[in-house]
Amino acid sequence: MIGFFSGGFLYNPKTNSVLLHKRDGNTTINPHKWAFFGGLGEGEETPVQAFMREMHEELGLELSVEEVIRLCDYPNLERGTHRYSFYVISEKSKDEMVLGEGADFDWIPVEKALLLDATDKTIADLKLLLETYDRHI
Repeated sequence: MIGFFSGGFLYNPKTNSVLLHKRDGNTTINPHKWAFFGGLGEGEETPVQAFMREMHEELGLELSVEEVIRLCDYPNLERGTHRYSFYVISEKSKDEMVLGEGADFDWIPVEKALLLDATDKTIADLKLLLETYDRHI
Protein backbone atom coordinates (compact mmCIF):
# COMPACT_ATOMS: atom_id res chain seq x y z
CA MET A 1 0.00 0.00 0.00
CA ILE A 2 1.32 3.43 -0.94
CA GLY A 3 -0.87 5.52 1.36
CA PHE A 4 -4.52 6.16 1.88
CA PHE A 5 -7.53 7.81 0.27
CA SER A 6 -9.82 9.69 2.61
CA GLY A 7 -13.18 10.82 1.36
CA GLY A 8 -16.85 11.08 1.96
CA PHE A 9 -19.95 13.18 1.72
CA LEU A 10 -22.53 15.20 3.58
CA TYR A 11 -25.74 13.41 4.58
CA ASN A 12 -29.09 15.02 5.31
CA PRO A 13 -31.26 12.48 7.16
CA LYS A 14 -34.36 14.70 6.88
CA THR A 15 -34.31 14.43 3.08
CA ASN A 16 -32.32 11.16 2.93
CA SER A 17 -29.95 12.93 0.53
CA VAL A 18 -26.20 12.90 0.04
CA LEU A 19 -23.98 15.65 -1.31
CA LEU A 20 -21.82 14.10 -4.03
CA HIS A 21 -19.10 15.38 -6.36
CA LYS A 22 -19.25 15.19 -10.17
CA ARG A 23 -15.68 14.70 -11.35
CA ASP A 24 -14.49 16.63 -14.39
CA GLY A 25 -12.44 15.48 -17.38
CA ASN A 26 -9.17 16.90 -15.97
CA THR A 27 -8.52 13.73 -13.96
CA THR A 28 -7.36 10.31 -15.07
CA ILE A 29 -9.15 8.62 -12.16
CA ASN A 30 -12.89 8.17 -12.79
CA PRO A 31 -13.42 11.19 -15.07
CA HIS A 32 -17.02 12.43 -15.40
CA LYS A 33 -18.30 10.08 -12.68
CA TRP A 34 -20.11 10.96 -9.46
CA ALA A 35 -17.99 10.23 -6.41
CA PHE A 36 -17.17 11.22 -2.87
CA PHE A 37 -15.22 14.36 -2.09
CA GLY A 38 -11.71 13.38 -1.09
CA GLY A 39 -8.15 12.62 -1.98
CA LEU A 40 -4.91 11.09 -0.83
CA GLY A 41 -3.57 11.75 2.64
CA GLU A 42 -0.64 14.16 2.89
CA GLY A 43 2.34 14.09 5.22
CA GLU A 44 1.48 12.97 8.73
CA GLU A 45 -2.28 13.52 8.38
CA THR A 46 -4.69 11.09 9.93
CA PRO A 47 -7.53 9.88 7.69
CA VAL A 48 -9.98 12.21 9.50
CA GLN A 49 -7.66 15.19 9.06
CA ALA A 50 -7.26 14.40 5.37
CA PHE A 51 -11.05 14.21 4.94
CA MET A 52 -11.52 17.53 6.71
CA ARG A 53 -8.81 19.17 4.56
CA GLU A 54 -10.37 17.82 1.37
CA MET A 55 -13.83 19.08 2.35
CA HIS A 56 -12.31 22.50 2.94
CA GLU A 57 -10.39 22.50 -0.36
CA GLU A 58 -13.27 21.14 -2.42
CA LEU A 59 -16.27 22.89 -0.78
CA GLY A 60 -14.92 25.58 1.53
CA LEU A 61 -16.30 23.76 4.59
CA GLU A 62 -14.72 24.07 8.00
CA LEU A 63 -15.47 20.87 9.88
CA SER A 64 -14.66 19.77 13.42
CA VAL A 65 -13.42 16.30 14.28
CA GLU A 66 -16.59 15.78 16.33
CA GLU A 67 -18.78 16.16 13.22
CA VAL A 68 -17.00 13.48 11.20
CA ILE A 69 -18.56 10.01 11.31
CA ARG A 70 -16.60 6.98 10.12
CA LEU A 71 -18.52 4.88 7.63
CA CYS A 72 -15.91 2.24 6.74
CA ASP A 73 -12.37 1.55 5.65
CA TYR A 74 -10.81 -1.17 3.54
CA PRO A 75 -7.90 -1.87 1.20
CA ASN A 76 -8.36 -0.55 -2.34
CA LEU A 77 -6.29 -3.10 -4.20
CA GLU A 78 -6.89 -1.47 -7.61
CA ARG A 79 -5.17 1.72 -6.45
CA GLY A 80 -2.73 0.21 -3.95
CA THR A 81 -4.11 2.39 -1.15
CA HIS A 82 -6.32 2.06 1.88
CA ARG A 83 -9.74 3.74 1.54
CA TYR A 84 -11.38 5.58 4.45
CA SER A 85 -14.97 6.75 4.02
CA PHE A 86 -16.63 9.33 6.26
CA TYR A 87 -19.74 11.45 6.34
CA VAL A 88 -21.07 14.51 8.13
CA ILE A 89 -24.69 15.15 9.06
CA SER A 90 -25.62 18.45 7.43
CA GLU A 91 -28.55 20.50 6.20
CA LYS A 92 -26.37 23.11 4.45
CA SER A 93 -27.75 24.34 1.17
CA LYS A 94 -25.68 24.09 -1.99
CA ASP A 95 -25.55 27.91 -2.01
CA GLU A 96 -23.55 27.87 1.24
CA MET A 97 -20.68 25.98 -0.42
CA VAL A 98 -18.22 26.77 -3.21
CA LEU A 99 -16.92 24.05 -5.52
CA GLY A 100 -13.12 24.14 -5.52
CA GLU A 101 -12.56 21.49 -8.17
CA GLY A 102 -14.57 19.19 -10.40
CA ALA A 103 -17.52 19.71 -12.74
CA ASP A 104 -20.39 19.95 -10.24
CA PHE A 105 -21.83 18.83 -6.92
CA ASP A 106 -25.37 18.37 -5.69
CA TRP A 107 -27.70 17.01 -3.05
CA ILE A 108 -29.12 13.74 -4.39
CA PRO A 109 -31.65 11.42 -2.72
CA VAL A 110 -29.76 8.26 -1.77
CA GLU A 111 -32.01 6.00 -3.86
CA LYS A 112 -31.29 8.13 -6.94
CA ALA A 113 -27.59 8.35 -6.09
CA LEU A 114 -27.40 4.56 -6.33
CA LEU A 115 -28.52 4.84 -9.97
CA LEU A 116 -26.00 7.51 -11.03
CA ASP A 117 -22.95 6.93 -13.18
CA ALA A 118 -20.85 6.76 -10.03
CA THR A 119 -17.69 4.95 -9.02
CA ASP A 120 -18.11 1.38 -7.81
CA LYS A 121 -16.69 2.26 -4.41
CA THR A 122 -19.09 5.21 -4.04
CA ILE A 123 -22.07 2.95 -4.74
CA ALA A 124 -20.82 0.25 -2.34
CA ASP A 125 -20.20 2.76 0.45
CA LEU A 126 -23.61 4.41 -0.03
CA LYS A 127 -25.28 1.00 0.20
CA LEU A 128 -23.41 0.48 3.47
CA LEU A 129 -24.78 3.82 4.71
CA LEU A 130 -28.32 2.61 4.01
CA GLU A 131 -27.67 -0.68 5.81
CA THR A 132 -26.00 0.79 8.88
CA TYR A 133 -27.03 4.44 9.35
CA ASP A 134 -28.96 3.92 12.59
CA ARG A 135 -25.95 2.21 14.19
CA HIS A 136 -23.59 5.06 13.24
CA ILE A 137 -25.38 7.86 15.06
